[in-house]
Amino acid sequence: MTFKLFLTAAALLLAPAIALAQSPSPSQGIDITCDPASRGTASAAERLICDHALLSMGYRRIFADQQRLLREKKIDGNDVAAFRRQRDACTTLDCLDGVFSAWKQKTADLKSGRNGARP
Repeated sequence: MTFKLFLTAAALLLAPAIALAQSPSPSQGIDITCDPASRGTASAAERLICDHALLSMGYRRIFADQQRLLREKKIDGNDVAAFRRQRDACTTLDCLDGVFSAWKQKTADLKSGRNGARP
């Protein structure tokens, strides 16, 4: 395989991932990247999540839960958008903890078959 052919194949394989990263929607790609270059435009919630490892890990788990629940059609994009609005309104660790806890309760309710309130 020539180098040019290799680059073409790599570009074709990476194109969907690049497109996904450039335009996250509620059902696509994680929307918080913790990129130092975008720190100036990041919301307070994004900065808190990026600055605290436990929040970052928790958010990644929540994101994975959301993607799974979307695939299972137990939630829809409106649920994810509502969560993100609540998350983005936070300016303190306590607020984010409350939003994350509410989401965990919602997923527990969904797993047990109860239809909990939207996060």
